[in-house]
Amino acid sequence: MRQLPPQSNPSFGFANTPFGECCIAFSDDGICALTFPESREGAYADLDNRFPQTDFKQNDERVARFVRQIFEKGESPLLNPIGTEFQLSIWHALQRIPKGETRTYAQIAEAIGRPKAVRAVGTAIGANPIAFLIPCHRVIRTDGGLGGFRWGLECKREMLSWESKS
Repeated sequence: MRQLPPQSNPSFGFANTPFGECCIAFSDDGICALTFPESREGAYADLDNRFPQTDFKQNDERVARFVRQIFEKGESPLLNPIGTEFQLSIWHALQRIPKGETRTYAQIAEAIGRPKAVRAVGTAIGANPIAFLIPCHRVIRTDGGLGGFRWGLECKREMLSWESKS
């Protein structure tokens, strides 16, 4: 992807959420990644892959504050997703799905005015760098099946269930 400039104070950290431990990467421009890695080593590798040559500073305290803001207060901090223009259009469409509701990949393609781009929509959704806040977990298959989820279908089920209760 790209390097975050040092003057933007790139940082990352880990904190527990209702869905397990998350890793959040952020800068002064906002959150650029929120993942649910299987291990911290996997999180480090993902950050290196997404942001090569970026010198992140670890800040678990700030990430814990983000987690409280997101999961206890229901607020969305400033986001800074990094992607192509097409990916950004998909991710913005996902943010318009109301909490507790789902949409199909085809409905997302329709929403952005590209009804024949269902496969490309699925690929862009799979590349979403900011789990939960850009709610790719709210997208399901046309047949009602859950479809895929980078952090596992059990995590997707838990997110959908949690949102329906809150």
